[in-house]
Amino acid sequence: MSKNSAITVFGGAGGRGSRMSVASLEGLRSAMRSSDPDNSKDSSQPLRTAPDDKKEMKGLNDRLCGYLGRVKKLEKDNKDLEDQIQDILDKRGDPNARDWDEVEKPLSDLRKKLRDMTMENASLLLQIDNAKLTNEDLKNKLDYEKQARKCVEQDLNRLKKIIDNNNLNRMQLGSQIESVKEELATLKKDHKDEVNELCKKIKESNVVVEFDSKDNNLSDTLNKMRAQYQKLAEKNLKDTDDWYQSKFQSIKEEVVQNTEAVQSGKHELKELRKQKQRLDIDIQGMLSMIHSLEENLKETNGRYGREINRLNKILQQLEAELGQVKAQVEKQVDDYQELLHVKMKLEAEIENYRRLIHGIAPEDSLEFSLAQAVNRVPLQPAKTDTKDSDRKDEQ
Repeated sequence: MSKNSAITVFGGAGGRGSRMSVASLEGLRSAMRSSDPDNSKDSSQPLRTAPDDKKEMKGLNDRLCGYLGRVKKLEKDNKDLEDQIQDILDKRGDPNARDWDEVEKPLSDLRKKLRDMTMENASLLLQIDNAKLTNEDLKNKLDYEKQARKCVEQDLNRLKKIIDNNNLNRMQLGSQIESVKEELATLKKDHKDEVNELCKKIKESNVVVEFDSKDNNLSDTLNKMRAQYQKLAEKNLKDTDDWYQSKFQSIKEEVVQNTEAVQSGKHELKELRKQKQRLDIDIQGMLSMIHSLEENLKETNGRYGREINRLNKILQQLEAELGQVKAQVEKQVDDYQELLHVKMKLEAEIENYRRLIHGIAPEDSLEFSLAQAVNRVPLQPAKTDTKDSDRKDEQ
């Protein structure tokens, strides 16, 4: 092994992970140069005198005390970090020992709310589908009712035409009845005039009738003729009355039939109007219900959309916070590893420093300068990173 290197045991935290390594004297050399400017000016100067060596040795001892104080502080900090990291490693090593309740509790609550919202959203979607089907049924029913309304209106128009025709027929029949009554009165008057004229002629006539019969009686003959004419007049009057009575009876029957048809048409028209009013009311109610269902659907979709967006934002925020926590834990682990590395380097340099003190200086010459011993050792490439040494010097 080279004279300018020393074997040092690097110990991990708590004695774990110990390993052997060879540390360079470059870190100790740079430390002594930074502590003593006179030593950093010229490393090839000859050995100083004993008083200078004592002074330099005292400075090195003070420097060592400062290093030891910093080492104790770093050991304390490392101990705290080690405890924290050990807890984290224990939790990682034992899944049952992990305490994610504080993190999982809000997430589980949000997942439960999200599931409830999903179920409620599914229920609302089902209700929306049912409302759409109901809306389609109502639209079909509305179309059917519109067609029925058109049919009813057509029936009403047809009944109105029938009523108008019946009214016209009734007026025509009324005019015919009046004309027949006038004609009957005229015929009665003419018949009466004819009878009176015949009677007058009979009274004024002088008829000489010669009969061969011995039993000739003029009065009997006149009575017979009068009776015959009377029977003929009564027969004509009876025939005329019978004809007019039959005519009046047929007209009355037609009037009764037309009146019944008009009454039934009015009743049917009244029922159809009532049915039309009911259908109009049902249509208005269905249209208002469809409008209210559409408004409720829009409002429900908007409300649950906003709620889902809010929950998604909360979930994203919690996931971001969880990622930050994981990043902080990883950063603490990296900081701990870095501090542990610095600590091991310091321990190695302190051990190297002690070995140099006890190994290089003779027992009879303890006044030998450590700086001179370090300056005598030629430089070799350090096995550790120079950046780490500079970082250690800055600390």
